[in-house]
Amino acid sequence: MESDNLRLSNYEQELNVLKIKLNEMFSLSLGSFQSASKSLEIIDVEIAENVIKGDDEIDNLKRRIEELVYEILLRFHPLASDLRRVIMAMKIASELERVADQAVNIAQVTQFMEGKVLIKPLVDIPKMAQIAEEMLSGAMKSYFEEDVELAKKIWLMDDKVDYLDRKVADDLEEIVAKKCSKEAIAQSERLIIVSRSIERVADHSTNICEETTYMILGKELYTLL
Repeated sequence: MESDNLRLSNYEQELNVLKIKLNEMFSLSLGSFQSASKSLEIIDVEIAENVIKGDDEIDNLKRRIEELVYEILLRFHPLASDLRRVIMAMKIASELERVADQAVNIAQVTQFMEGKVLIKPLVDIPKMAQIAEEMLSGAMKSYFEEDVELAKKIWLMDDKVDYLDRKVADDLEEIVAKKCSKEAIAQSERLIIVSRSIERVADHSTNICEETTYMILGKELYTLL
């Protein structure tokens, strides 16, 4: 009995370490996305460069989380809902790593835009970024608190980001049609990259909501709506 209790205690400790590392990765990925969005809004290349440099730390943290998951699987052989919790931690780490990748894409656009007069004021893109940031924070809160109702609420917010993404693309297409210059085309291509990157951050957030729901209930989120 004592051995079983010790095994359970060790297992719970390992799960706690896993959650701590995931929370650390979430903070870094969210911070990277926030900084990248800000760098573009004020065209600050120094902030953009810090986002790009910080990506390695997030990649390394993802690998550490994967190692922790494999260690838990090998040592404790969790079953059923416990197994889902361990596997979903690794999946969510992958989603967070991709969020950081999208932040790098945005930061690289900031570097391109340095010294240029923007062909379009950044109105809808910051709105998109704000919603995507809220979605990512809400999705991770739903995971840590195991809150399915919050996961459903965040998942439904994705339509707002999709709408703004289409609006940005339509507006840029209209500008290019009027100006039809190399500079207008080049900027338009980069701003579409930004819009798509933000839209993908929102998608990664909905994925976290789906993974959280499956972890808790063993059901797909869309079946609950």
